Amino acid sequence: MQRSVDTIVLGCGGLGSAALYWLSKELGSEVLGLEQYGHGHERGGSHDHSRIIRLSYGVPEYARLAVHTYPCFAELEEVSGVQIVHKTGGLDLWAGGSGQSLERDSFALAMTQTGTDFEAWSAEETMRHFPQFRLPEDVQALYQKDAGLVDARKGVMVHALMARRNGAALLDHTAVQGISAHADGVDIDTTQGRFSARRLVVTAGAWLNTVLALVGIKLPITVTREQVSYFSTPHLRDFAIGRFPVWIWYGNADRCFYGFPVYGEAALKAAEDVGGQVTSADTRSYDTDRRSDQSLRAFMQAHLPGGLGPELYTKTCLYDLTPDRDFIVDFLPQHPNILIVSGAAHAYKFSSLLGKIAAELILNGRTDHGIERFGLNRPGLTDPAFRPSFKLQTEAALP
Repeated sequence: MQRSVDTIVLGCGGLGSAALYWLSKELGSEVLGLEQYGHGHERGGSHDHSRIIRLSYGVPEYARLAVHTYPCFAELEEVSGVQIVHKTGGLDLWAGGSGQSLERDSFALAMTQTGTDFEAWSAEETMRHFPQFRLPEDVQALYQKDAGLVDARKGVMVHALMARRNGAALLDHTAVQGISAHADGVDIDTTQGRFSARRLVVTAGAWLNTVLALVGIKLPITVTREQVSYFSTPHLRDFAIGRFPVWIWYGNADRCFYGFPVYGEAALKAAEDVGGQVTSADTRSYDTDRRSDQSLRAFMQAHLPGGLGPELYTKTCLYDLTPDRDFIVDFLPQHPNILIVSGAAHAYKFSSLLGKIAAELILNGRTDHGIERFGLNRPGLTDPAFRPSFKLQTEAALP
């Protein structure tokens, strides 16, 4: 294995494995991935069977990026022969509160601007199409036919395997102990010795500040422990792909939920978004959060009763949340050969695209994709008075 390469990718989960793949297309053996645990581990945020992929966003910047996510995964499927994206159709649901029409309209406007087909439904129309739901009459919905799920676990592994096919190396069980940035590059001390590169891409997820501390930098990132549950419903056929969509409930108060058709297990997956507790990447618990579990069960009983059944299992993951819940895609001003890419706990659907953008920035110093919103010099990261808002409504960006 080469000890000195052009580019090192630090952290090879969803974003890192994608960056490794897109860089390897140009750099071959001159790109190296470093992962502190076994590749594909379940300690972070990119494991499990499924994440929602969609074109429905209430923020134009995300809506414009979203249209490019499908072609990136399509290329990965073509070169690997492995299906990663499954289109199921998708529902965005709003209920209660005076702001629901405004929020729905922001989604409709953003999708109209990107030329994305969608349908606006009432509660009655939604239940006519998907009788699995029980909805109060004030619910408003948008349906988008191209939404679906992306297999996160397969995506992480396939990105890395195709990178290796291109000549890249990925060294796992390699923890970083020190980083020395200088004018000509970066030296990285690890449990497997020292590695050097001209450029470094940091895609460390919940460990981002742990890595940045090695160069004297700290960002206002909050780490939370979240969970998803699989319910062994006896009504599997009703919730099969082709009969049931992915869905997001923007709801009321501060409760937000999302879910999937049956995939990966003979069970139905659903979760509460940002329903967990603040923790750290190294001290987190793997125990079930009973409050969040009860909140999810109450929602399912009220609105998707046929999806309930004995719990197959509940799985935890980590969120790395920026105060404004926007991505970070930028070079460190103090160290311009270090690129930070952080997904703010809603990026897996964008993972391949963000990996491609990272490669473009490293190789060309620019990208044609609009990423100005995701710079380091923004109020959400620099203003001490900025009030964090992890519960997203109009600017929603869920897993």
